[in-house]
Amino acid sequence: MSSQRKEVLYSIGLGILLMIGAISIQSVLQSIPAVYLIVKYGLKELPAKIVALEVKYPLIYAIYIGTIAGAMQELFKYLAVELKPKVFAFWIGIGFSVVDISVLSIDVAIIKVFTIFVLLNVIVSLSFHPGTAMMLKYGRLANSKYLFLSITIILHSFIDGGLVFLDILSILVKPAVINYYINIYWSIVMLISVSVLILGWIFINRVQDKPNIYGQTSQF
Repeated sequence: MSSQRKEVLYSIGLGILLMIGAISIQSVLQSIPAVYLIVKYGLKELPAKIVALEVKYPLIYAIYIGTIAGAMQELFKYLAVELKPKVFAFWIGIGFSVVDISVLSIDVAIIKVFTIFVLLNVIVSLSFHPGTAMMLKYGRLANSKYLFLSITIILHSFIDGGLVFLDILSILVKPAVINYYINIYWSIVMLISVSVLILGWIFINRVQDKPNIYGQTSQF
């Protein structure tokens, strides 16, 4: 196996490892409302209370869940791309996608339902994570890391938070209405994901690599 192929595999593995770390912390933080409700009302009342919370504050709850997911995953992604030369940023993003799709596959296996939205989720993951990884690496190399980190967090928060909001909205509105919002949401998300992938590729090829925290630059 060539040294470059090994580095690609290492980069994917790095992405997988840090995505697992991000999701672990994310899950704990997203569980805070549920823990609070358990402490206050008891485990038996949790299902009803969590639904009541979502219905009473749908937008706030969706923003909360989405922002945590966006912040954790993009911060860990930034750490990952900081550790490798720019040519491997795409593959680090693929590592994040691998975990994302694996979690989705587990969910599908549990509920035993496969819809077009599952396929859309896969496409979005394979576009968004590599794209934002390249954008984050570009931001670091172009001395705009905080700007691009903020952009990726906001976009990621919108995607994840929007999905949560749609789930809550399905309880509150008629099926015909929710289908309208679903179509709008997925159109926007697909546009964001593909645009991020294209822009990330364009941006990262406009800058020269710099030494990472270990003083390494790309050798390929």
